[in-house]
Amino acid sequence: MLAFLPGLPGPDDVRALAKKVDTARHNGVPDGCIIELDLQSVPPETGGTGPVAMVSNIVGQRRPLTLRETVAALHRAAEDDRVAGLIARVQLSAAPPGPIQELRAAIAAFTAAKPSLAWAETYPGTLSYYLASAFGEVWMQPSGTVGLIGFATNPMFLRDALDKAGVEAQFITRGDYKSAASLFTEDGYTAAHREADTRIVQSLAEQVWREVAESRGTTVDAVDALADRAPLLRDDAVAGKLIDRIGFRDEAYGRIAELVGAEGISPSTGDPDGEDAPPRLYLAKYARSGKPELPAMNIPGRRGPATVAVITLAGQIVSGRTTPQVLPVGRPSAGADTIAAALREAAADDDISAIVLRVDSPGGSVTGSETIWREVVRARAAGKPVVASMGAVAASGGYYVSMAADAIVANGGTITGSIGVVTGKLIARHLKDRLGVAYGGVRTNENADAWSINAPFTAEQQARVEAEVDLFYTDFVERVADGRGMTTDAVHDIAQGRVWTGADALERGLVDELGGLRAAVCRAKVLAGVDPDAKARVVAYPGSSLRDMLRPKPSSVPAAAALSAAVPAMLMTAVTEAVDQVQRQFTGANAIWLGQHRF
Repeated sequence: MLAFLPGLPGPDDVRALAKKVDTARHNGVPDGCIIELDLQSVPPETGGTGPVAMVSNIVGQRRPLTLRETVAALHRAAEDDRVAGLIARVQLSAAPPGPIQELRAAIAAFTAAKPSLAWAETYPGTLSYYLASAFGEVWMQPSGTVGLIGFATNPMFLRDALDKAGVEAQFITRGDYKSAASLFTEDGYTAAHREADTRIVQSLAEQVWREVAESRGTTVDAVDALADRAPLLRDDAVAGKLIDRIGFRDEAYGRIAELVGAEGISPSTGDPDGEDAPPRLYLAKYARSGKPELPAMNIPGRRGPATVAVITLAGQIVSGRTTPQVLPVGRPSAGADTIAAALREAAADDDISAIVLRVDSPGGSVTGSETIWREVVRARAAGKPVVASMGAVAASGGYYVSMAADAIVANGGTITGSIGVVTGKLIARHLKDRLGVAYGGVRTNENADAWSINAPFTAEQQARVEAEVDLFYTDFVERVADGRGMTTDAVHDIAQGRVWTGADALERGLVDELGGLRAAVCRAKVLAGVDPDAKARVVAYPGSSLRDMLRPKPSSVPAAAALSAAVPAMLMTAVTEAVDQVQRQFTGANAIWLGQHRF
């Protein structure tokens, strides 16, 4: 029998070392762990590029997972043998339907594979409960309510208030449904505006009621009847099959432990936070686990595994470059130059198999949108497939930048369309008169002061603005027709500034498929001739303008193209051979890393 000599590791030391090795092998994810997720807000579309984000990275504070990262981590966890179950607090306030649907689909995929449980103190709104219904069990505290109340929209109209203030609204629109200016020009709904809003809330309700009914084993009519009585107290919520159990956090955690097979732990016995409870791990921690120290190397001229570039356009479209957000509040803006440069960069990179343009924008600058549209056209002409993926909203300019893509993928609740044009100004001359503010002006030419707030457009100026709007609208409709393979008359019938849900847009040919970013990446791989089930890397574009400030580019030439032209063929061959040797040594690491980015 082998004896352990003095000074050498004993049995306990060996076991401890083996445990450490096993933990390292599992990259910090213990066997049989339960993933925890806090859903009191929707994960953001992007991680932020401003000074606050930079400081957080410097001090080592992890930023929240983005929507893309959250969805990818949930799908990964569903296939991970180390993960036993999922528990989440689902207590969302207001949230856009599109991202909720994207997140819900990932949770439903997890639920189909493993135990999952949602709990909340209360479900404050329709979409909060809608998301919770994708879990295997739904719990609520005794004093909570289920706010499954349906959908409503309440636009504001300021025309009378502006009249009283002495402010005139002068706007020109193309499209009977283009209602952006109604805030200033109307004192209530127009018939077209009401028709569009009515259909949007009906479409959202149809989608949500259907999926809730499917998840909860009831009927659409039953869900609709419950919504008429909501918010529902606990007895009605349980009787209506919306809630499985009434209980507190500790009881919910006891239940998920029981569901994953933990001995001695249940809603009524054992300590769900004790030593005998199953190990737990936050989804953010899980998502960042398992990454190898050596990433796969990409060398221009050498084609490696399939790589999909995801270019994110989030916020109002503006001309020029994207500027970092100084404060982490409000919606960001998307600079046309920044997005266009990212498209050129991805199109020029031989290692990029396809491009996904992720759009979350209500529109903005006509010319900025056109700049981005042009680069989508050029990328496709260069042989690079482009798929548009629509998030919460991709309307007006958001649809403009998407319409030339090879395919458009939208969530059922995405707000899209709004193919129309609006421009105009507010005139404050009467307000200034009331306040005793004098004003004057000089000009060199007839239209130099056309956009002054001191006077309405002259007849000639009005005619010029009308002609400009006509041109913009005609171009918009014709380019939609060209991109979607439709006639201009067919486009005009569904355009006129009308907004649609993604589900209704699919029926009218404005989108090709319902789904989130994951579906868009799969579509992009197919268009690139790649097996949709094959592992692929997903790289994010564009680099933040903060990065550009710290490391400015020497010119507007795409870096991939410039580097390829600069590296001699002999050097490229030598580098490629060296990379082959390194990658052969790290095959396992690369396989793990690529697995993190599978869609």
